[in-house]
Amino acid sequence: MISELRRYRIKPGRIESWLRFFVEAADEQQRLGIRVEYVGVDMETNTFTWVRSFDDEGARRSLKDEFYGSAWWQERESVAMDHVLGYDVTFLDAALVRGDRGELMAPPWPAPGAPAGSEGDEPPDGWTMSTNRAWVPIGPTTGEGKTP
Repeated sequence: MISELRRYRIKPGRIESWLRFFVEAADEQQRLGIRVEYVGVDMETNTFTWVRSFDDEGARRSLKDEFYGSAWWQERESVAMDHVLGYDVTFLDAALVRGDRGELMAPPWPAPGAPAGSEGDEPPDGWTMSTNRAWVPIGPTTGEGKTP
């Protein structure tokens, strides 16, 4: 399982209307099979944080394409994005998941298939990627900053 941790900065005074919109957006995504796992708000900073999950990278790509290509989203995208000052996404491979009885358990590791977010995402129309980037070493590390 892979997840997207998504953080949005919402324009001042717009958090309530954003939340009303997002309830519909979450329902629409879940209808398509996208699992909305968590939603939270920091009212002091107008930061909206949510997590959605997919079975694997292939499902992430196809379900997102279905959602963002839908008439539902096309009719609402400009209104939705008008609420947002900026956002970032962190892609996560599951390290622990809940079993059928609520117990935490490790999924197969490393996760089968492509790593979370490895196929990348395009920004919404009228947006571009910022120059803030995170850099990681190529390949496994020994924990001392050197590759073996």
